[in-house]
Amino acid sequence: MKSKLYPFFVGLVFVLLSYGTYQGLVAAPPVEELAAGGEAQRIFYYHVPAAIVSYTLFFLNFVASVIYLFKRNPAVDAFAVTTAEVGVVFASATLALGMIWARYAWGHWWAWDMRLTTFLILWLLYVSYMLLRKAAEAGSSPIMASALAIIIFLDVPFNYMANRWFRGNHPEPVTLASPALKYALFSNMIAFLAFAAVIVWFRYTLERVEQRIAAVHAQRAAQGMLSLALPAVIFFQTSHGNPIRYTYAGYTVAWVIYIGYLLLLTRRVARLKREEQELRRDL
Repeated sequence: MKSKLYPFFVGLVFVLLSYGTYQGLVAAPPVEELAAGGEAQRIFYYHVPAAIVSYTLFFLNFVASVIYLFKRNPAVDAFAVTTAEVGVVFASATLALGMIWARYAWGHWWAWDMRLTTFLILWLLYVSYMLLRKAAEAGSSPIMASALAIIIFLDVPFNYMANRWFRGNHPEPVTLASPALKYALFSNMIAFLAFAAVIVWFRYTLERVEQRIAAVHAQRAAQGMLSLALPAVIFFQTSHGNPIRYTYAGYTVAWVIYIGYLLLLTRRVARLKREEQELRRDL
């Protein structure tokens, strides 16, 4: 990351995330407005921001995909694949946190209600989008992926409204009348939106480097181409244990997903640096 501002923003995001986590775990009072109530509802302060971030990133992917079909700009395509990939990471955290919530609140990991089912379908569709980009021919991959992304996005507004239109296990939208609860929620929303922005910045830069290296490989050729574990399952074995353990388990799982993804990106950076150095020596 060449920008001198990047370390500043990383530090700022760390402060925002730390403050948001404090608000969610300590400062916010328990609330009975949600299905589980009590201490277990603190998962809500990570679950909802992760979902909002994934919606936001999928919308940006949709916009970038539309623009790419008209402009065919590689930078726009890099932004499209970046927002989709990071969106899948936050959607994975949303699903994991929701399953932990369900285990405590409902006594089982999953319920096939409309909100949960359409979000799972949304996650699977964007995973398919990422697989398409890797499997398709290099020249056609961005065009096919852009067309697919535009269709996939139709599920986002439907999923957002699903618990308003259909009755199911998933809680209906809550008002959080208490100012302290709203403050804790919006603190985490701001923190995770900033966190996602920093990851997108990093991933976009990485994608542009990969594009340049791929272009060099293509030029030379013309002249002479997700498993996540949930270790926090050990925190709970019964349907209704200590509620705060479910919150800690949810927070742990979320950070396993986020940090695991960042470690994967770091490995890719190291690989690309080695490949770039080898290409420079050959030129």
